[in-house]
Amino acid sequence: MTSIYEPGGDAKAISRIAKAHFGGSYKTMFEAHGWFLKDGQHYMHQASSRIKEQYGSIAAFEAHFDSKDGS
Repeated sequence: MTSIYEPGGDAKAISRIAKAHFGGSYKTMFEAHGWFLKDGQHYMHQASSRIKEQYGSIAAFEAHFDSKDGS
């Protein structure tokens, strides 16, 4: 599967949504989705895989939240 993002672009997209909708907090974003970390895991490192599991892709995650703010 190919990405529509340049290197680092998916992380930037996730960060943008976290800032716009979750006060910049990955923890808040995880809590809002009911996602949990196992011992030793970090929010930033796990965000992409959790987002892809729930939304199918980072682009779909962006589209979902962009539609909420009229972007």
